[in-house]
Amino acid sequence: MPSTEDIADQQDLLQAHRQTLHVLLTQQAQFGSAYTPPAVIHGIRSARSAIATIKQTLHAWGTQVANVPGDEETIDTLPTPNPVGQTNTPTAGGDVIIATIGAGSQGVAVGKQIQQTLGDSSANSTSDAQTMAALIAKLEQALTTSQLDSAAQAIASFQLRLLAGELRKEVGSVPSANTISQVADWLIQNAPALLSDLNTLFRTPAVLRVLRRADTALDSWLQQRFGV
Repeated sequence: MPSTEDIADQQDLLQAHRQTLHVLLTQQAQFGSAYTPPAVIHGIRSARSAIATIKQTLHAWGTQVANVPGDEETIDTLPTPNPVGQTNTPTAGGDVIIATIGAGSQGVAVGKQIQQTLGDSSANSTSDAQTMAALIAKLEQALTTSQLDSAAQAIASFQLRLLAGELRKEVGSVPSANTISQVADWLIQNAPALLSDLNTLFRTPAVLRVLRRADTALDSWLQQRFGV
């Protein structure tokens, strides 16, 4: 008969796989089913397979396990937003301003009651980009020397690329707070060997400047995860 500790270990493992699955399903919904990268699809299948195995084990031990939405594939696991590259036509009440800006235009603003202050921030942007590139490279190096199996490494590598993509968004583009926090939470949970380098990354001024431009405030999350 399994011990209480054995059952608890399996339940903890089940929860970890469900957290991973939730992150991957959210990312699948953000990309759209037709645009989901293979690493995400593989991760979803692996997580579901592990969940099914753990549930079978617990049932065989006489332990009841509740089914959670997403444990198994369904037609409508998560709502799918517009695929990358597609947008909806905006609708709004009141004044609607539509403008076409030529490629390469600079210092152009469209709207009402706009005040602009223009300055040359190219030097700071270049320095920040170089700093973040070095930090991401260090995380990727730490991943290659970690003890993760090949499947987990593939998923973690994809998560790092997602994170890098958000952090490299230039001024004028809005980073996704949801993507940044979910990816970092997944890496903290599933790739503990990266924790030290993640702490360094999210405490770096260059990164904090990007996070302040995110679509949702990340202050509470940063305080909770990294004490920033």
